[in-house]
Amino acid sequence: DAAGRALPLGSVSAGGVALFDEQTTLPDRPSQLNGMYFDEIYHGRTGYETLHGLPIYETTHPPLGKDFIALGIALLGMNPLGWRIMGVLFGIAMVPVFYLLARRLLKKFWPVLCVTGLFALDFMRYTQSRIATIDVFVVLFVLLGAYFMLWFCQAYVAGGRKGALLPAALGGVAFGLGCASKWTGVYAGLGLAAVYFLALYGRWRHIMSAPGSEADKEITFQRDFRFAIRTGLLFYVAVPLAIYTASYIPLLFEQSGGFTFAGILRSQQVMFSYHSQLTSTHPFESRWYSWPLMLRPVWYYMGSRLPAGTVASIAAFGNPVVWWGGAAALLWLVWRLVSGRCKKKPAAVFLLILFAAQYLPWVFISRATFIYHYFAAMPFALLAL
Repeated sequence: DAAGRALPLGSVSAGGVALFDEQTTLPDRPSQLNGMYFDEIYHGRTGYETLHGLPIYETTHPPLGKDFIALGIALLGMNPLGWRIMGVLFGIAMVPVFYLLARRLLKKFWPVLCVTGLFALDFMRYTQSRIATIDVFVVLFVLLGAYFMLWFCQAYVAGGRKGALLPAALGGVAFGLGCASKWTGVYAGLGLAAVYFLALYGRWRHIMSAPGSEADKEITFQRDFRFAIRTGLLFYVAVPLAIYTASYIPLLFEQSGGFTFAGILRSQQVMFSYHSQLTSTHPFESRWYSWPLMLRPVWYYMGSRLPAGTVASIAAFGNPVVWWGGAAALLWLVWRLVSGRCKKKPAAVFLLILFAAQYLPWVFISRATFIYHYFAAMPFALLAL
């Protein structure tokens, strides 16, 4: 009413008929447990619209992440569990994927176990896995892409074509799925490309240092070089483009006919224009240089109509051990490389390149950004630690 007091259920009527139906389903207190918060209002809604062929409201990101949300809604209904369950499962899956990456990189059980434990206890992974936004999907695919690229590099440098085809194929699929979930997956492609070409250089050095005639070495490298170029074009260009295009297939069934194959290209232009020309501000936006130190978390949720003396809050930031320790470890690793004291130079270069690919593009972005944009870079900082 005018005084701000909640009206009793059934009291708002016209001619004795309630103006609002299904009043018994109204929760006693709106909360994150029975409604949406932060950007769930966009992505959860888009998942429902995709599932039912309705006009799509939010088109500022590629559709695959919202397709995953739609799958959860299809399985469990349009409720908080339905629109969040896929993010939960992807967040859980990150832990074993991170373990596999750490194991292939570090090769020692106890350091791998400790660093995986820290990753499992990171607040950002936990919080982003429990909200129906799309970042959790792209980060899992970034980790998968890093794992398969590391596998490819190790196999290719040591043996050329032998054993290198499968990780290249799987890595290309992971890269394509990441790009189709969110454009930050494209940033990973910059790092993957740099590492891929460094693997070619590593293969050349490996061949040149092996016994045999110079002519035989030249023939071997030319054969392996052609394999790498063909494989790269197929799995890291053609396959991701096909996956990205296929992610729009569910939108082709939109009842209003708003999406066509020709419209897919136009939607890319709309997305680029939106993100490049966005001028709106947000009270919890933050710049790239503040993220590793967690200077400005994002406040996602605050409770309302709570009992006296009670508060509710959800914020997105990181575990200080992981984020502050990771930032220090990155600087230490750079210093050891520059000073020539790094004993595991290939592993260090791999980590620094993939971290830079996820972090440095944000230096050049002037639109409003948030600390959760550091989510994809954080695992590589933790591995540096």
